[in-house]
Amino acid sequence: MRTALCDILGIEYPIIQGGMAHISDGAFAATVSEGGGLGVIQSGFDAPEVVREQIRIARSMTERPFAVNLIMESKCVEEVTQMVIEERVPAVTVSAGNPARIIPPLVEAGIITMCLVPHARAAKKMQDLGAAVIIAEGMEGGGHIGRQTTLPMVRQIVEAVDIPVVAAGGIADGAGFVAALALGAVGVQMGTAFLVAEECPVDIHYKQLIIEADDTSTTLTGEPGKKQVRCLQNPFTRGYWELYDNGATSEELDAYCTGSISRAQAGDVERGAFSAGMISGLIKEVKPAAAIIRDVMAEADEAYAQLKRLYG
Repeated sequence: MRTALCDILGIEYPIIQGGMAHISDGAFAATVSEGGGLGVIQSGFDAPEVVREQIRIARSMTERPFAVNLIMESKCVEEVTQMVIEERVPAVTVSAGNPARIIPPLVEAGIITMCLVPHARAAKKMQDLGAAVIIAEGMEGGGHIGRQTTLPMVRQIVEAVDIPVVAAGGIADGAGFVAALALGAVGVQMGTAFLVAEECPVDIHYKQLIIEADDTSTTLTGEPGKKQVRCLQNPFTRGYWELYDNGATSEELDAYCTGSISRAQAGDVERGAFSAGMISGLIKEVKPAAAIIRDVMAEADEAYAQLKRLYG
């Protein structure tokens, strides 16, 4: 199951850990990289020196490649980008906006630049800017979502660009991994699957909610037609839609959501916004990040062997 993504990134298995804003720190990213995937440090809206500290923590724990996620909505994204270049980080993932102003210096510095996109048009633009890899992220994933679903989007992006494509959104096991390869992807990015890793720095109640979820447990918050977030249904999400249905203003809805992410990480099951993907119903236990990766790859081998038995 070694693919071109392994060669590009210098990793053992073609699995990228989702950036998971406000969650994925240097220590956690290092455990994913040590497990053979690509760990990703979130930068969120943090200042450069905060992110630099996490990079150095990761380096103290692993000699394997890792990445930093750059969020274009951050006011200091250009400063963080410059710091990433100074620190000679092997790779970055770029999300949440137009990265035209930061891709050229990253590419010039020799940093492998992977861009998350919501449709084929954006993928072609990222390729033209110099991106090395496209991450096609469907709306099945947790957190902020686009409007396209993973299966049709990945296939069309693979046809639209000449650079490798990674599938993301709604993938948490080996069968999903093999399905992504069948669509033409060279690997997968997973977020929700890694939320339940033993090393993931969220409260155990967050992990337990995912484990107890089924295929209908997620919902969206955010006004229709604007940016929306996929998370697990709970009193917080129900309260959001009650406010919306009663005519709350955008400002009132934003105020209601303030602090909901940090409350989720602290395990507040009543008032937290627990970002998670639609695939949550497949996730049944807390285990080390390395075991998550190994199990996905073993399941992929089994799924591939079954296909060969059926159609080979």
